[in-house]
Amino acid sequence: MDLRERLLIQVSARDVYDAPALAAHPGSGLVFTGQAAHDAVRMVRRRGYDGPLLADRRRYAGSARVAGTAGLSAEWIADQVEAGVTAPLTDSGYIGRGDTGSLHAILERAAGWDGVIAVLPVHASWAAEARPALDTAITTFGGPVALVVEDAAMRRGPLPYPLLSAGVEALGALAAGADWAAVGVREVLRHLYPEPHEVRGGWRRGGARSALVTEPLAFVPVERLGREACPCSICHGRPLARLRDAPELEVNLHNSTVLHRLHTRLLRSTHRERWWQALTG
Repeated sequence: MDLRERLLIQVSARDVYDAPALAAHPGSGLVFTGQAAHDAVRMVRRRGYDGPLLADRRRYAGSARVAGTAGLSAEWIADQVEAGVTAPLTDSGYIGRGDTGSLHAILERAAGWDGVIAVLPVHASWAAEARPALDTAITTFGGPVALVVEDAAMRRGPLPYPLLSAGVEALGALAAGADWAAVGVREVLRHLYPEPHEVRGGWRRGGARSALVTEPLAFVPVERLGREACPCSICHGRPLARLRDAPELEVNLHNSTVLHRLHTRLLRSTHRERWWQALTG
């Protein structure tokens, strides 16, 4: 069992009972999120789930997030291994603009643990003007990484690195050569919001429900859905607008079904980057 070319679904630890249904596709897997993420991994393993599992502590997000200088926990790594993760993730803090010290410290510490993935939650500038420095650091330390990128950077095009807490950009990362990527099941798990808390461009926080539409490819708040029919195996040709009154699990099942259908098309594509460009216009 490995992560190569997987499109994972990122959920909260409290979603432990519903999560396996969202990752039933053979090319999928789960990322549990939060301080109890390793406990959720252990629970679904005991219930027979044998797909890829990751645990993202997500210390890098929210008003109480820690800085990248906070250090990494060996106990957190050990807890994940004991729980049955596919690969342990570091409990990294946030890497701000120009914070090369935090970037190098996380990469260096992670390199000291065999098979541990260094989580790099970065300010938008690291995917833009500071991209060469990011690439150099990742290449120099040589270990596996997973990026979490502030929203402003994701509009600049796909990055060829595994992504956590992403939206449709996860497919773009796979098209660009990333080994794997994870799509958040809720808005708050599809974004790394800039701090201090501020709403830019209409970003919606918390538990607001959004459904994935393909034209244009985007997550749309359910109250804005139109009458166009959806052919996915959850909607069965019914109008997307019906999801306005559907339970959250049904909306998320629609999202994961559409994502996995697109993922299959991506894997079958001869020219993946061209496929992504055509999909996103």
